[in-house]
Amino acid sequence: MRSQAAFTCLIALLCSACTVLNTGPSTDGSIQTSVTGTDQAIEQFLVGRDLDPVEGAWGQDENMLEVVIARNNFQVASDYDYVGFVTRSDQPDWNRGDVKLLLRSTDTANIYDGIWLTRYKSRRTMTFVVEQEDLIQARYIANDGNTNFVRIRRIDPSFASIH
Repeated sequence: MRSQAAFTCLIALLCSACTVLNTGPSTDGSIQTSVTGTDQAIEQFLVGRDLDPVEGAWGQDENMLEVVIARNNFQVASDYDYVGFVTRSDQPDWNRGDVKLLLRSTDTANIYDGIWLTRYKSRRTMTFVVEQEDLIQARYIANDGNTNFVRIRRIDPSFASIH
């Protein structure tokens, strides 16, 4: 009994030291990683690889939210090719490790089908376009009938900040 309690405490301690990638309200799975910020995520998931145009560090809302988009080797949402997860956020609804977007390659270069999780983590299905090397853009019709745009800009890795 004592060894089972010790084992449970050890597992809890190890899990609390890791960042969990959460896929939002309807979970497609999760992974654990020890990434503590954008620079470390770049080092762990991007450096030394031939990157696809969508992969990299991206910022939204004047970099109040930073995400790293990497190939989906995380065993989360396996029908998507890329996962974008939060590496830094000044927004209270987003934590480091939360999945912000899921992308699937299409037959057209620089166009991806995907899911964007909104501020309240509701899912929006949309088409994402890599407009230039430094801009990904998509749009969707909100519940109120208005058209909303999603724009994220590439962050130069030398300027990525860790909090």
